[in-house]
Amino acid sequence: MKDVKRSNEPVVWLLFGAGTTISAIVFPVLILILGFLLPFGLLSPAALPAIFVFSHSIIGKLILLAILIFPVWGSCHRIHHGLHDFKIHLPGSGAIFYGLAGLYSVIAAFAVLSI
Repeated sequence: MKDVKRSNEPVVWLLFGAGTTISAIVFPVLILILGFLLPFGLLSPAALPAIFVFSHSIIGKLILLAILIFPVWGSCHRIHHGLHDFKIHLPGSGAIFYGLAGLYSVIAAFAVLSI
């Protein structure tokens, strides 16, 4: 039998799918709350301390990490494959974009966990 070559594509597609799903579901709500309701006074400013308290809990930190990390993986994956669609082939582009996403993930994890 031939040796089957292993690929990292399933892991990358999982991160890509998670990132685009989180972007589609969570970002419109965040834009509505933080971009419209709070600035125009439609949401009570007393809600801000509750948001800060929630972000200091373990569940809040995990949600914040998911909101920060997964969309970056999705966007790096889109940029990487978008360059191939435009026939721009950078040597090591997968390592560059996924490496940047991994570096951002580590930095974001340290930042959120230090809250």
